[in-house]
Amino acid sequence: MNKKISLGAAIAFMLVVATVTLALTMAFSMNRFTTMVNGVQQQRELYSKLAEIEQQVRDKYPDAIDNDKLMDSMAAGYISGLGEDGGKYYTADAYQQLLTSEEGRYYGVGIVPVMEPSGYIQVKEVYPDSPASNAQIVVGDLIVKVDDLDVTTETYADAVKLLQGEAGTKVNLTVRRDNEDISMEITRRQVEIPTVYANTFDRVGYLRITSFTTGTRDQMNRQLNQAIGSNLDALVVDLRDNTGGRYGAMAPALELLVPEGDMILAKYKSSEPVVLADSDSAGVSFPLVVLTNANTSGTAEVFAQVLKDMTGARVVGTKTAGDGKIQEFVKLSDGSAIQLTVARYVTPSGIILDGEGVKPDYDVALEAETINWDYIDPEFDSQLKKALEVAQASVNVETAEQ
Repeated sequence: MNKKISLGAAIAFMLVVATVTLALTMAFSMNRFTTMVNGVQQQRELYSKLAEIEQQVRDKYPDAIDNDKLMDSMAAGYISGLGEDGGKYYTADAYQQLLTSEEGRYYGVGIVPVMEPSGYIQVKEVYPDSPASNAQIVVGDLIVKVDDLDVTTETYADAVKLLQGEAGTKVNLTVRRDNEDISMEITRRQVEIPTVYANTFDRVGYLRITSFTTGTRDQMNRQLNQAIGSNLDALVVDLRDNTGGRYGAMAPALELLVPEGDMILAKYKSSEPVVLADSDSAGVSFPLVVLTNANTSGTAEVFAQVLKDMTGARVVGTKTAGDGKIQEFVKLSDGSAIQLTVARYVTPSGIILDGEGVKPDYDVALEAETINWDYIDPEFDSQLKKALEVAQASVNVETAEQ
């Protein structure tokens, strides 16, 4: 039998609920108000101190003040005050250079320049399908004059800048080769910067990824298709000295190697890990080995650990840098920007890499002082030699299990 309650009791109950709701709302609002007030107070103290310093400097400093330089320094100091992990400030010029680098494309002639002892521009690398390549410039050539500028130690930086320019514009070079000077006119255009280099060692493929840019995925896909077409038994992915790049450029390249599933997650200030990127591909069927060192950092570390989590890849080398922060770029009104830490990467197995790094399965120190990237040879690279051994051993295990 249903029990009926009186109108008075119902009203009383509603009043109790309303009172509790109001109390909770007021408590929450007061907490937010208190937090806001504390924040405003802290801001007032900060700006008050800056104003005090400003007044003293304007009154007493005897020299002219460069306001642009002062503003850049103040902005850099604010971000620096967050600590080493907080972020970074970029001037407008520095931010534009960073965007060009991360894009993996620029407008110019398509070489990697280094300063030769006499001050000339020495060609260290010629990018494929670039204006320099089409003009038959080769590694080792010396550029001794750019337009009307003689290249010296004093003019080197300006000469290198002249190699870049808008697409369709021309630059005149004097190239010295075998003590002979060759004059040539080159038309600048957009050039894709190579980030993936391939090789083969006894049916084991080798891919070196120098960084992650918007062009990395396509470059890697071309090399992977060649590797699969060559019926290679295993693949070594070399991430040594790779300092990463934006995860938006790294994730598409990673997806080429890993099977279906969540690849990259993030832990923000006040939330459970959220999925940033997942894989819809089948991945690769052959064993993977990853090379790392202490200079492997950022998204390159995520790349290595995700391969370990999702494909069982073995890691050879030394522990990575432990820089697993997710940073966002915020462009400011004057063209400058701040790079601000907003979260930390989490791998599919739940590992937070920031401060920890990727631990190798085979800890192998490099016997040589440095890696000779111009001449990759396992006989002179102890880490690569071990990686190839591990790759071949993985192939033998798979063959035995079949």
